[in-house]
Parts: sequence; structure tokens; C-alpha cells
Amino acid sequence: MKTRHVLLPALTYCLLVVPSAAGAEDAASAEQAAALDDVVVTISRREQLQSEAVAPISVVDRQAIEQGQTRDLEDLFEGLPGVTISGGPRRDALMPTIRGLTDGRVVVRIDGARQNLQIRHRGQTFLDPNLLQRVEVLRGPASTLFGSGAIGGVVDFRTRDPFQLLDGDAHFGGRALLGYQSNADEGIGAVTLAGRSGDVGLLGSVTRSQSDDFEDGDGVVEPFSAMDTVSGLLKASWRPQGPHRLTATYLDYADDSPSRVTADRPRGDAVRRLTRQRTGTVQYGFAPSGSGFWDLDATVYLTDLALDGRERDSGNRNESELRTTGLDVFNVSNLEWAGQLHQLSYGVELYRDEQIGRENGQPDPGFASSEQDTVGLFLQDRILLGEALAVTLGARFDRIRQSAERDGTETSRFNEWSPQATVSYRLLDGLRAYVSYAEAFRAPNLRELFVAGEHFPGNTYLPNPELEPERARNKELGLNWLRHRLWTADDRLRAQLSVFQNDIEDFLEQVVRGDGADSLSNTTRFENVEDARLRGVEVSVRYDQSRFYLGLNGSLLRGDDEGADEPLEGMPADFVRLYGAWKWPSQALEAGMRLDLVARQDRLPPTTDPDAPGPAPGYAETDLFLSAALHPALQLELAMDNVFDRRFRQATNLINNPGRNLRVQLAYRF
Repeated sequence: MKTRHVLLPALTYCLLVVPSAAGAEDAASAEQAAALDDVVVTISRREQLQSEAVAPISVVDRQAIEQGQTRDLEDLFEGLPGVTISGGPRRDALMPTIRGLTDGRVVVRIDGARQNLQIRHRGQTFLDPNLLQRVEVLRGPASTLFGSGAIGGVVDFRTRDPFQLLDGDAHFGGRALLGYQSNADEGIGAVTLAGRSGDVGLLGSVTRSQSDDFEDGDGVVEPFSAMDTVSGLLKASWRPQGPHRLTATYLDYADDSPSRVTADRPRGDAVRRLTRQRTGTVQYGFAPSGSGFWDLDATVYLTDLALDGRERDSGNRNESELRTTGLDVFNVSNLEWAGQLHQLSYGVELYRDEQIGRENGQPDPGFASSEQDTVGLFLQDRILLGEALAVTLGARFDRIRQSAERDGTETSRFNEWSPQATVSYRLLDGLRAYVSYAEAFRAPNLRELFVAGEHFPGNTYLPNPELEPERARNKELGLNWLRHRLWTADDRLRAQLSVFQNDIEDFLEQVVRGDGADSLSNTTRFENVEDARLRGVEVSVRYDQSRFYLGLNGSLLRGDDEGADEPLEGMPADFVRLYGAWKWPSQALEAGMRLDLVARQDRLPPTTDPDAPGPAPGYAETDLFLSAALHPALQLELAMDNVFDRRFRQATNLINNPGRNLRVQLAYRF
């Protein structure tokens, strides 16, 4: 497929239509959000109101990050419908899981930079939440906009910005933070400074965290769970009065901590692991006032993630590094054609992954040195058919080339299309229903294709360059409801409901074989299983008043290997979160609780892995929190996690969660 075959129809389509006032809907999003107390989201590559989105989107804003005293990915996503964290609770193994899919099946971005590392038993991305402004999570396949890996969904991290930290016309300001958590005796300190001169703003932030090993609800210490991390953020923003904007960001994370060779497991050799992640981005925007055609975003980025582990007993040293360089350019045009309003999102994404593995200074066949080049072109059109009806059509084409050099050069190539169609209808004021069909894919990653060497004594990895991409077909029905003044003049009700079925062909799994009579005896390799089917329901409801709020989040998921007629591994348990708080606005005080009700998870596939998670008992866990402004510039956060000191384990993990934990945090803003 030649590139021009995709570009020419798109360019012709754009030239045939005329810029119109359709852009007023998106241009006024921020004003509408303020008037309706709604949330503006951008994860779907265009600015829109959360209540108008035709996909389930969750937002974790700066207030939630601060109030939750968020320390890691598990804190960040805890309680969101359809979202869990796998691999924990050791922080160097945490991975976001959406609808039971993880390990490369979720696209993760930081300020537009892809985070593509995939190594079993390790985390995918590392950052300190104190450096974040907000996080948006899109649940469900999204390869039409984001290409390979977006089978489960997309996580979009946005770092802090100097203009968001500074109040009014202030030219200088900052924030200092001290925190403590009792369970692991963790101390946290952070300083953020920001300044601006004219149209230029600068921000610098650094966070330091140290902790001991944590204890579970039975008082059992989890070995090698201590942490010692340093994180830093530098950002420069140029925001002139005209149509241009430019931002340069550098994010750095370093963790020097003890762990296991297999960090997500309770057993295994002890290792001292240095994790270093650096992400640099330059983002340019062009959005002329009053223009319906131009709302351009371009991002150039480099992500470098290196893991350096030294085994304590043997002295063996394993080094794994993935460097991703990329360019992401897209534009949103609001146009009128044949009497209909069109909102077009279109662009190109280019990135290269370079993987390097060493064992004791020599090439590591378990993380073979290899590279991947990806070119993606996409076009999506949202057609507004009157005030109530909208149809969204889109497609993306990806060309992927993967290669590894050993005795000779091994190469794999994939060409993939990802179409999508959605119809949404406004049933009532504030109530929108949608039905969607989306195809998505995940190309085999470099390790799955080219891994070799010893897996464990007596068992050897086999490379499998014949792997096919996973291909998903998702059908979904959803409702978004935002209602104001339901019972009082100052209340608000927000609700989301999603019902979906995601059928995945050629699902990839690691297959470990023991003794047998064939050539695959005592080997491990990645293989395409027959078919997988994921079905689920997600719900989110929140009612707000000036004096209190109440909410409920919940999800139910079933995953099956259709070919083997058995459950898929790694499926989270059914859960419901109930939460609420009472507010005293005149005293700037808020106190509340969260209650998680999690069902038993015993739908597990048969396995010969002695460390595979067995059935996870159901549990109930209660948290309490208090937020108080001691002074206009001084904020106190208090929380007690796992109040009743329950011993529990999440179904996707092998290690128990921490027991009772007191959190306290003081933040001073100046």
C-alpha cells in the first residue's frame, strides 16, 4: 500500500469542503465546561466535553492527585471502572490494565510520547504523580487514532505547566510538599517552582521518596518492596497572543531499589535494580482564532527507559534498554460540506523502537537487540446531522517493520488497517447514547518475536518470527448523562454506562512446555492462541451538591479463550466502589470514605506454573480521608487506607496488598 493512496483521498476530501462555524462547538468547549461544570477531554485527539464523548473516558485531575496523596500508578487509577493495575504492589512491576488487557495492549503516552517497553515481570512506564497535571483514560479499542497496542485502551499522562501553576498575573510562584506514609515508613518531599515573563513560562520540579518494605494485613513483611526514587521535571512554555504555542519538556525518573528478578512474584533471586526513564518532548500548536480549518498539534519526542539489575547472590548483571523516537502530527478541521458539519481529525505518526539487551556485558538473547519502525496515517470524520445525531467514521493504516541481527538478519513486516464507526444520539438534554464498532490490533513486540536463550534451568526460549498480530473487533453500547439542578439549584448528576464485547483473533500468550515427545519439549515461546472473547459492563455514577457528594464505580468482566474453551488468565475480579464525602465550604474542609467490594475470582485457566495466581478470595476494603485548608496557602491531607487492616490480594497480582496505612501530607503554595 503506497502512502499516497491514503493521503490523496484525505487531501481531496479536505479541499472539497469549506471551513465553517462548526468549530464553534470545540472552540467554546472550555466556556461550556465552566458554565455546565463539565470536563474538557482531549484524549480522542480533539477537544470535547466529557459528557459528549462517544467512548468511555475517565479523568484524574490535579485535585484528585493531591487529595489522594497519590504515590504510584496503583494510587492513580484505583477505583476507576474497567481499570486496574497488574504486577503490583511492587512499584517496579506496575502496569495499567484496561478491561483485562495489559502488557502492550494499552497505549501509554506522556505529553504525547509513547511508552513502548514490554518485558514480562516489569513495569512499562515510570513517573511520579506529583509531576502530573492530569490523566485521561480511554477504555476500549482505539487503534484508529493510536495504532498498534490500543486494543484495551489508551492512558494519556499530562505533566504540570507553569501557566497552570501560577495564579492570575503572578510572575513567580511555587509549591512545597512534605508527606509520610506509616506502613512502609515512607517519606516524601517535593518542590515545584514556576515563573513567567511575558509570553514565556518556566517550571522546575523535583520529588524524592524513600520507603522500607511494606507489611500486608497479617503483618507479614513483603521482602524487596522498599523504594528510593528521585523524579524531576523541567518545562518551558511559550504562549503568545497569536495562534502559535510551543512547549519543551524533560521528565526524568530514577529508582535504585532492591527487588526480585521477577519483580511481580513473591519468590525469585534478589536483585538490585536501577530503573532510569527519561522522556523529552517538543510540542508545537497552531490554532488561529476564528479558523475552522486549523487546530494543529505536532510532537517530537524521545523516550529512553533502561533497567540495570545485579543479582545479589550470583553477581549476574542484566541490562535492558528501549529507546523510542517519534513524531506525531495531527490537525482538527471543522468544515461544512453538502449542508452537513464535519469535524475531521487526521494526521501521521512515525516512531522507531530500538531495543538493546546485555547479560554480563554480552548480548542477551532474552532481550535481543532489535528495532521496529512504524508509520501510521489516520483520518476520522465526525458528521453532525442536526443537533441530536452524529456519525463518526474513521480508519488508520499502519506499516510496521521489525528486525533483529543475530547469525543473520531476521525481519517481520505487518500492514494493518483499523476502521471504526460510531453513531451517537442525544436522547434527552444531557443524555447521549452511542453504539460503536472498532477494529484494533497489536503487532507482536520485539521480545515476543526474537526472544531466545534460557528461560529457567531445563527450559529454553524459542523465537517465533512467524507470529501474527492480535486483531480485535469491539462492539459497544454506551450512555453518557450529565444533569444539573436535578433536585436542588446547585446539584449535578453525572453517569456513564458501557456494555461491550471485544473479540480478539490470534491472541498472544507465552506457552511453557514441560517434558514431552515432540520438538517443543521443555521450551517456552510466544504463540497465537485460537480466539479470545472479552465481555463486560462498566458503570460510573456521581451526585454532587455544595455540601456533599456520593458516587459509585463498578465493572464486571469475563474473558475466555474460545478455542480451548477455558478462561483467559489475568482477568480482574468484579468490583464495586462506593464513595462519598461531606463538605464544609466555609471552613474549606472535606471528610469522606471509600468502600471497595471485590468478588472472588476463581475463573482461571489450567497451568503448570507453580507461581501462577490461584483463586483470589473476595474482600471488602475501607479507606477514610480528610482534606483541610489550614490557611489559604497551606493544605493538609490525611487518610487511612485499609482501615480494618484486611489481608487481601488483587486477582491480577501474586503479592498481597499493604495493610493499614496512615497517610499525611502538607502542601504550601506561594
